[in-house]
Amino acid sequence: MKIKTIGVIIMLVLLSASCNQEPIFYIISTETAPLPPRIAGVPTNMVVFQRVYPDIKEPVDIMYVASGRLHWYAKAPDGGGPEWDSNAYPIAQPEGKIISLAVAEGANGASRLYALCRDGSGVNAKLRYIESGWKGGEKWTDVNSDRADIQSIYAAPESQRLFAGVGRSSYDILYLDTAENKLKMLKENSSLLSGAVYYNGINYLSTRGSGIYQIADNVLTQNPTAAIRQLNDATDDERNRNPARIFMSMIKLKDNSIIAVEREGGTLYKVQNGSFARLRYTINNNNNWIATGKYATEAITLWEEIDSVSGNPTRRLLVVGIQGGLYSTTASSYTYGYVEFELKLDGSLDTAKIRRDPGNLLTVSADNDRYTTSLGKHPINNLFQTPKEIDEDIIFFASTQTAGLWSYRNIEKNGGWQWNAEN
Repeated sequence: MKIKTIGVIIMLVLLSASCNQEPIFYIISTETAPLPPRIAGVPTNMVVFQRVYPDIKEPVDIMYVASGRLHWYAKAPDGGGPEWDSNAYPIAQPEGKIISLAVAEGANGASRLYALCRDGSGVNAKLRYIESGWKGGEKWTDVNSDRADIQSIYAAPESQRLFAGVGRSSYDILYLDTAENKLKMLKENSSLLSGAVYYNGINYLSTRGSGIYQIADNVLTQNPTAAIRQLNDATDDERNRNPARIFMSMIKLKDNSIIAVEREGGTLYKVQNGSFARLRYTINNNNNWIATGKYATEAITLWEEIDSVSGNPTRRLLVVGIQGGLYSTTASSYTYGYVEFELKLDGSLDTAKIRRDPGNLLTVSADNDRYTTSLGKHPINNLFQTPKEIDEDIIFFASTQTAGLWSYRNIEKNGGWQWNAEN
């Protein structure tokens, strides 16, 4: 009798939980079987780098990602579907453990793939690059630097400028002088560098604690001190102005407008020459700030849906990573993943459309519940949609904090469209 009573109590507790909280059994029923990741660990950001091979007629667009070592994803030379680590596109592995990638123009006009590599002790780091052309593209070259405490690197692909965040308890910002192949001081006593965008002769740098800087490109090598300037916070509410904000990321939209994302609350800011300011909605008298609604991660990307006949975009989105708490953890949770902001077809931010949260995402319209119980449980470091030149299906990828590289695909053997480890 006592055992039966305990069983009844347990059942009542479970029923109460399912009535008053999320439907536990439904959540479990929507989970998909996790696949083993092809690229495990903590993958870096993803970049596209065009390489030249002597036995291939045209330059090849390749997506690179690293998780300690370098991996690559590209169409087969015969026009077949994309493959991982194809022998047709060999590339030397840089020495050390890769923790970040960047692409920019080189001093001689050739494009460069940069890799930030930790040494064997896991403390010091070295910046290396490889060029796109076959001559000079067969081996990695070290960038000279007086600093070994490099923490982050960022570059706009259309610019020659690469920037690095250095330091451990306090941070400085360096820039790469390509003529001398050396990292030089740009700004002392700043905050950790978190993003770089280039537009109309100006480099914009976001930081985690010192706001945003702008650097006049034509002045930089002659006088770095005169070239850099901290932007003003021109938010229309004076109580919310703070030029030393914590920004997690920054991106340039297709209409050339620049968006920076704040850490706490994920507020979106418009960046322009001389200032930045919070963005507001312009719908139904909703004058609230445009924000993720949760803490923002560094993951940010542009996503689009393409018409299969015309090849033109039919929908565009700005996608930003989120986390429910102040600190990212690897514990199971349903408060990670990302949110979406709708863009107009010209690429500009649509301030008349409210944010799309998990449960109503356009990137996973086939099954939002399945997203919540898969990628929604993982903190994301990087998001990237593969360009059509590499993959006709423009697959969406996510670099997770501890569960490897994920992608959104139709995996028929595992239940159809789903976010799961790239297998």
